[in-house]
Amino acid sequence: MRYAITGATVEQVKSVGGKDIRESPRTGIIFATLDETQVAILRAMGARVSPVGKVQAAVMPPAPVLGAPVYTASQLIYAAGFEAVREVTVPPLYGAGINVAVVDTGIRETHEQIRGRVVYRQNFTGDPMRDGFDHGTGVASIIATVAPECSMLNIKVLDDEGSGTEEEVVLGIDHLLGLYDDGSEFAPRIINLSIGSPDDGNPYSPLRLACRAAVQRGIWVTAAAGNAGPSPGTIMSPACERYVCAIGSCKLEPFVISEFSSRGPTKEGLVKPDAVFFGENIEMASASSDTATTAKSGTSFAAPFSAGAWALYYEGVDRQLALQLEKYPEYADILTEAFSQLISPERGIDYFLPRVTVKPEGTYRGKDNDYGYGLPFGPLVVQEFIPRPVVDISAALGAVMVIAVFGMMVRQI
Repeated sequence: MRYAITGATVEQVKSVGGKDIRESPRTGIIFATLDETQVAILRAMGARVSPVGKVQAAVMPPAPVLGAPVYTASQLIYAAGFEAVREVTVPPLYGAGINVAVVDTGIRETHEQIRGRVVYRQNFTGDPMRDGFDHGTGVASIIATVAPECSMLNIKVLDDEGSGTEEEVVLGIDHLLGLYDDGSEFAPRIINLSIGSPDDGNPYSPLRLACRAAVQRGIWVTAAAGNAGPSPGTIMSPACERYVCAIGSCKLEPFVISEFSSRGPTKEGLVKPDAVFFGENIEMASASSDTATTAKSGTSFAAPFSAGAWALYYEGVDRQLALQLEKYPEYADILTEAFSQLISPERGIDYFLPRVTVKPEGTYRGKDNDYGYGLPFGPLVVQEFIPRPVVDISAALGAVMVIAVFGMMVRQI
């Protein structure tokens, strides 16, 4: 049986007779085939050992409601006011220069809605590099609609049945972390996970450890909340992880939470999801041909709206940092560090989301276990981008000087 092991070395796993050992060095997880005696020995050494779990594409059970309106991703972006976000700069924000990793069932890269956007690919399954389950292609097309100039990484971790294991997903994420650590041109800034498994309340589960390692590097991780609503306590893993941005689904008309959208709290008592996006009856690219489209529902397809929106935000931050570095090249280290705080996942969830989201009338105004903070709304995002001098670097420089490094997203960019 396959197990995930933390708190042990490869040599220790070998010493007890572990077979088919695979290491995820950037997450600290080792995978191996063990028997019960070997598991007991490793646990006696102080290692954490757990069976490798299954991971599914987050599409079950929702399907489009027959007779209900079908919306394009462009229409939903407009409804959420995100055209206002694009237009606060000249030229507009389209996600240029931002790499988004789609960790999923694969992508039909030749589809007309995606063609030219995938710049890197890796397959961690035993199936060919294709989207046989017709899931990752739809996810990618939504990201491409929100941020049409972003670059995507096609990381296939689920097979043609939409299934995989924690081992395959962790190794896929570990590979992405390697690109980041090596300073590769393909290093991801954002990871989209429209996949998951039941939350068992274990903070050391492989999926959560891998996502935590990404977040610690400043990578934004968006995950589908799950489709097991309306029952409480149904948020999937890794969406249950504190600083993985869990995205639930809402309807456009009326603007209410989707019946199927998973609710919090998590098994550890966290209020989740963090936000919602439109996730019902969305027209998207289909993997069945280069021009095919299909209508689908689910938190799988709400999550990529978030990933695309963050690509726009990151592009805006990058532009302003470039301007500040041009003005103050002698303070490059300080400016770079200051701007890094703008894009930290912790700040994004704890500070930014509460200020840019809306909820239906009559709902709790704070964060709750249905809507999270609510639906990100473009005009509120724009308000948050109004220039303001907030970083005092005089103490660090030993001189009287204040640089307004957060004066971003204005038309002078």
